Amino acid sequence: MARFLTALILLAQVVNGAPAFDLLVDCLIRAKVPQYIPGSERFERNIVPYNLRFNFTPVAFTVPTSVPQIQTAVRCASKYGVKVNPKSGGHSYAAHSLGGEDGHLVVDLKYLNKIDLDKTTNIATVGPGARLGNLALGLYNQGKRAIAHGVCKFVDGAALEYLSNLPNELLSSVTEL
Repeated sequence: MARFLTALILLAQVVNGAPAFDLLVDCLIRAKVPQYIPGSERFERNIVPYNLRFNFTPVAFTVPTSVPQIQTAVRCASKYGVKVNPKSGGHSYAAHSLGGEDGHLVVDLKYLNKIDLDKTTNIATVGPGARLGNLALGLYNQGKRAIAHGVCKFVDGAALEYLSNLPNELLSSVTEL
């Protein structure tokens, strides 16, 4: 019920006499950017935060399948003064991928998940929507490579770097962002 009321408040925001929500959604529809409409089952399922203490409701939730669709979504949001947040894994403790507050446009990157391993250099190009398990499988399947990963307190960034003095660990091997 609280999410529904928040969505109604967001719908009431007005830009030049028309609700910002309507204008933004219309812009996204005209540009053919895939999205989950607020109030739909898919929308509700995808805005559940990792940490249930931080419940924020985005004004719209896009699921682009290409970089041009992401660019268009950002342009639409900018046109109507709506803040944009990317969602990659969605594991932000404070729900930053949902905006960290109500009223943001979420750009879910889950379909930009391509993993390519250059077998000559052993450098992988990884899309922002790739999940860790898929990355591990992709690297193994393409070149019999493995990465340090798992679920424990030592696999986060600082701890992994601190505990590992070995070259070529996951975080010390990033060549470009």
